[in-house]
Amino acid sequence: MPDEQPQAERYRARRKRLAEQLGGGVALIHSSGAAPDPALEDMNLFYLTGLKDRSAYLLLAPQGLMVERVETHGGPELMRGRRVHEILFLEAPNPQAAFMEGVSVVPEAIRAATGVDRVYPLSQMNQHLERALMTTDTLWLNTPRTPRLDDLLASDLSHIKAIRERFYWIQLKNLAPLIHQMRFVKDDYEIAALRGAFVIQTAIFEKMMRSLKPGTNERMGQAIFDNEIQIRPDHVTHGTETVIVAAGKHAAIPHYHDNNQDIKDGELVLIDAGVAVNGYSADITRTFPANGRFNRRHRELYSIVLEAEQAAIATLKPGSTMLKAHQAVYEVFAKHNLVRYSYGNCGHPVGLNIHDANGRYPDDREQRFEPGVVVVIVPFLMMPDEGIGIRIEDGVLITDTGAELLSGPAREIDAVEALCLGR
Repeated sequence: MPDEQPQAERYRARRKRLAEQLGGGVALIHSSGAAPDPALEDMNLFYLTGLKDRSAYLLLAPQGLMVERVETHGGPELMRGRRVHEILFLEAPNPQAAFMEGVSVVPEAIRAATGVDRVYPLSQMNQHLERALMTTDTLWLNTPRTPRLDDLLASDLSHIKAIRERFYWIQLKNLAPLIHQMRFVKDDYEIAALRGAFVIQTAIFEKMMRSLKPGTNERMGQAIFDNEIQIRPDHVTHGTETVIVAAGKHAAIPHYHDNNQDIKDGELVLIDAGVAVNGYSADITRTFPANGRFNRRHRELYSIVLEAEQAAIATLKPGSTMLKAHQAVYEVFAKHNLVRYSYGNCGHPVGLNIHDANGRYPDDREQRFEPGVVVVIVPFLMMPDEGIGIRIEDGVLITDTGAELLSGPAREIDAVEALCLGR
């Protein structure tokens, strides 16, 4: 996918937007691994720098911070140092790792790729942070989900505690909601990446739907998916750690991951996965008949789930909310007396996380949509007593005037059957 804007420029613009919202103070941003969804990585530092280094810290000083005092031997900054606004702190390269795995990336290359002013060893972080804190009254930190009061303090929270005890005048604030709000509304580059991800995943799912037949094994679906990712360019990756391929009664398990049972004639097959392009992940689910033909009961229930998805998508527009879409799904299920078989939320944003940042935190289904928001709608009926699980999931882009359904495999019953039968 072509990218006319250099990545470093994009990251720099995001950091500038964030700094403009701070209203003073300095920010120290570290991805501790605590994400809005505990099962996912925190991608806030990646969003601002493109780095996935879990040990990295980013220091933002909008008013500037003097560094390299000794090195400035001439010019207007003589003996004062140089004023910078952004510093990345990284662990020093491990010589043994470099020997075994190849030459590590040098700081100058990281500085060029991220667009930050300086890249320093992690061992120098505290001395620069201490200097910054002496001249400010606010420190912004990245805490993307609610810490558990009954858990032991993680290392990042212990560091925050030490700062509070020593710099008693500092007001601590959480900037994760600010970053999540930025991530909630995608720019043109992010939308293009997501479009590409949905297109690629559509092609892969179509191949899976044509290939999984009675007598094959669920693991064949995962093998197809994994192989299709492996043969594509490096910017195309898995959007999730696992792929769900669930036949028959397994489709009624929300997070079924065994993918190791034979598929039988007369069963429905559910596939759910994500493809990422440049880090931005699609999320699609399809349910289809293994033998290519829905039986009467399957057809009845599938039609209801499709009706629910269409009702939810009809609500999507600027100013609407995920709550309205969720209510539309459950109104359809209630009309058919199936609410007791429904499961969970009907959708979520997608982006750098397959369950992406949802603007205001915690997860707020009443946050109003804006143009540029990308969500998936995913109604789900679970009927374990009948050995049936039906889920349909598609991506939707909120536009200036309404919503655009993104690429996805066939959804209508006749089209699904034609695809499965190779017609």
